[in-house]
Amino acid sequence: MKPGENVEDALKKLEEITGRLEQADLSLDEALALFEEGLPLAASIKEGLDEAKLRIDQVIETTKGAFELEPFDLDSG
Repeated sequence: MKPGENVEDALKKLEEITGRLEQADLSLDEALALFEEGLPLAASIKEGLDEAKLRIDQVIETTKGAFELEPFDLDSG
């Protein structure tokens, strides 16, 4: 991600690139350029999500014993 860009912005850009790649009117050079632009975005999104997961894990660890975690059931309502 570029400085100041968040996961949501990077994901939106990657979705735009993916949509463009799915169009049939691209030349090979255009497709390769988009692919090259998308790969680092995908890697930075993964890194951002990994960092978020680590922060969540840390919060859960620091509150261990204060709360009981229960499975979330979408069917109950």
